[in-house]
Amino acid sequence: MAVAEAHLHAEGQAPLTRRLLAEFVGTLVFVAVGTGAVTVALLGPLQQFNLVTEALGGAEDLGPNAQLFESLLGNNFGDVLGIAFAFATALAALVYAFGGVSGAHFNPAVTFSLAIARRFQWKDVPLYWVVQCLGAIAGAFVIAGIYGQAEPSGAEVLFGATVIGEGVTQWQALLAEAFIAFILVTAIMAIAVDPRAPKGWSGLIIGLALASGILVTAAATGGSANFARSLGPLVASLFYDQAPKIPWGDLAIYAAGPLLGGAAAALVYESVTGLEQYSPAPHPGAATGQGEDDVEEALVHEHQEHHHEPGSGHPHEHGGELHSHPHDHETGPDHEHKH
Repeated sequence: MAVAEAHLHAEGQAPLTRRLLAEFVGTLVFVAVGTGAVTVALLGPLQQFNLVTEALGGAEDLGPNAQLFESLLGNNFGDVLGIAFAFATALAALVYAFGGVSGAHFNPAVTFSLAIARRFQWKDVPLYWVVQCLGAIAGAFVIAGIYGQAEPSGAEVLFGATVIGEGVTQWQALLAEAFIAFILVTAIMAIAVDPRAPKGWSGLIIGLALASGILVTAAATGGSANFARSLGPLVASLFYDQAPKIPWGDLAIYAAGPLLGGAAAALVYESVTGLEQYSPAPHPGAATGQGEDDVEEALVHEHQEHHHEPGSGHPHEHGGELHSHPHDHETGPDHEHKH
């Protein structure tokens, strides 16, 4: 890889159309995998309940025991664990796949938080938000296409949409969504943005952070932390006779909570860890920290080639380490010039 190309990848400056396409595809896959797991987890107990009621002569014959049967066949912690695992593994894989192109945000709250921390350009925020929402809607339609006719009559599956739990107030739901976003963005700042973090672990750690947040908040809000993820299934449900059951009013919570929690996480992390001392040159790749190693390898490769060329001098050395020429300095959102 040429040095110029290495710098391009390190700064995440892929063409805008390519970055937006990466965000669209990544969000599509993320939402399809995650909401698909939710849909499967919800359909299983509902189908079992239908079988039981049919065998006993119908739900009306069960009388007061119908609700008891439904609760016994309902979701358990194992289902929530499986859902969290699906979201986590999908996010981890997508971070590694698209992190070097778009920064692998796949979440309006992540984009907003990085812009708040001056690690992403504000002018690109609206475009990222649009393609993230479109990708989430497309991903939800994939699941709707697979399970659109599988929902039992009267069921409120909504293709994996997030809903506020029974007995949970709006303020509690807002706190839950802010908290899960705080966990997610803290992990992103720590492992992907902070230059002191070990390289190569971003996808795994970010995925696990999301999974932990889902496990904590699933019973309250479904554990979204992502407005696009919550919007997609609701839009897809419109086309499958689910319109009367769609909780459109809750979307404000799934928008405000993650934005507040994510922004707080970015600012708190910077102030507590001293990250603000590193030059915050904003760029789209800040979310995953991808590309720094490519720069170093490219510079070393160039020096090695220069060393073997006839009549060439020796590469610059300082303290036993190779250093680039002045015009080949390392750049990035979290790196100062090193000379």
